[in-house]
Amino acid sequence: MPEVLFKNFYDALGIGRDASADEGKKRALETHPDKLDPAASEKEKQKAERDFHRVHEAFEVLGDPIKRKACLAYDIRINARKDSSLISEEAKRRIQERKEWSQRQREESLKRIAEVNKHVQEVDKQLERERRAKEEALAKMKKDAELLAQMLKEMHQANPEFAARREAALQRKAEREALFKRTHQAVRSTS
Repeated sequence: MPEVLFKNFYDALGIGRDASADEGKKRALETHPDKLDPAASEKEKQKAERDFHRVHEAFEVLGDPIKRKACLAYDIRINARKDSSLISEEAKRRIQERKEWSQRQREESLKRIAEVNKHVQEVDKQLERERRAKEEALAKMKKDAELLAQMLKEMHQANPEFAARREAALQRKAEREALFKRTHQAVRSTS
């Protein structure tokens, strides 16, 4: 079974798959940068530090049974995707079902998005029709108001007493409202 990640960890430690945890620990300690010759160049020190970090990471994973198991499971899944002979027929069936389900979900999502877009376009059209209708109604009202103002102006010019009669009618209306208000207050105060 190909094992990309484990192979790199074992290579980093420089040990075989059957090596004990003590051998891995020994290898990790051997690569510690403090063990380097004091006369080593800066470049050699940086390389030793990088090597130590790589070896230390490999030891951390391979030395811990839980991490090692998780890493192995990950490698198996990754390699199974590359080599379908490594997985069972049941797993292949589940993978195929997941792909089909994912494809259906994607299609349904695209369908819902298209429906929402269609609905948004219909709402936009309706709003545009309503806006135009309001503009037309406003233009008609403006035209009617101008026409009414023109008619009133002509009536005032034709009948100068019309303004006096209008003022008298408004005054009588105000008197009636004041009388009603006083009567209503008197009735409320007696009850």
